[in-house]
Amino acid sequence: MKRKLLYCATLALATSTLPPTSWTQPVIEDARHWLEQMLQSTQTLSYEGTFIYVQGPHLEAMRIVNGGGTEGQQRRRLYSLSGPPREIMVANNSVICLLPKQHTTFVGSEYPRSPFPLSIPRELGRLESHYALEMVGKDRVAGLDAQIIAIKPHDAWRFGYRLWLDRRNGIVLRSALLDEKGYPVEQLMFTDLQVKPQIEDAAFTSSALPAATTAAEASPNPKGADSPIGEPVTRSAWRIDQLPEGFVKVSHNRFTKAPSHPPTEHLVFSDGLATISVFVEKLDGTPPLLQGSSQMGSMNAFGTVVSGHQILVVGEVPAATVQRIAIAIQPDSEAGKP
Repeated sequence: MKRKLLYCATLALATSTLPPTSWTQPVIEDARHWLEQMLQSTQTLSYEGTFIYVQGPHLEAMRIVNGGGTEGQQRRRLYSLSGPPREIMVANNSVICLLPKQHTTFVGSEYPRSPFPLSIPRELGRLESHYALEMVGKDRVAGLDAQIIAIKPHDAWRFGYRLWLDRRNGIVLRSALLDEKGYPVEQLMFTDLQVKPQIEDAAFTSSALPAATTAAEASPNPKGADSPIGEPVTRSAWRIDQLPEGFVKVSHNRFTKAPSHPPTEHLVFSDGLATISVFVEKLDGTPPLLQGSSQMGSMNAFGTVVSGHQILVVGEVPAATVQRIAIAIQPDSEAGKP
């Protein structure tokens, strides 16, 4: 398990907090209707904008180009305007993480927290089982009138959200991820935004790929890409005795980064809003990447060693949540039995 892989996973998670909008004037009765409007318009919006992203002590400016379309046809390009150059491109249901200085590219959908908008289940009843939806008030962001919506957790296993939605078309102008005490651990705010009927192909051309290559044309496995090859796991040697209430497994894959590298199992759990990744990899005498807890802004991680394997749990959830999952992972004595 490489640190750069985890960094890309963190970056992909960190950039998936922008809900969409629509062209139609929403009829808003309560917070649930705002979210329903977001879901309805997920695939229709094309826009360009600049926003400030704050995670813990880190602050950076980023630019986004988003092209709406039918399901599976959306295109999206996100790139940093400050700090080391980093870029994320989404097209054809693949996420490409470009770290030009390291000449590293990750391709695929191993981190499906969201296709970039805030990931909300279409059946809002599932969300409301663990969160309360509230209208908070009004504000003004980027020169636009905003309606504030709060998504408050019912327990301490997950974080809450606060969203500032453009009252004219529903787009999120600002968002905040709140910890157990209600303090922001991650914030995002647009400084300028232009909704457009269409965005030219040239806007999706990456400076880190060949000049003629756009996000839509990028191969799922470009030559030289540092991307794990994953396969679904139907039978695992590991079990989790008890998950925090509301979290269910949404994917389970095994990938190998190189023939000489031990395979890594990657499990993803979600409650419909929060997403947690679990990595299990045999150490083979190498030191563990992490033992104990670690935090980077809104991301909490907990690592432990079980039966010679590194167990690493990472997610935008409270520290207690990733720790509980990490210590609940144990070898499954029934796995090898017929």
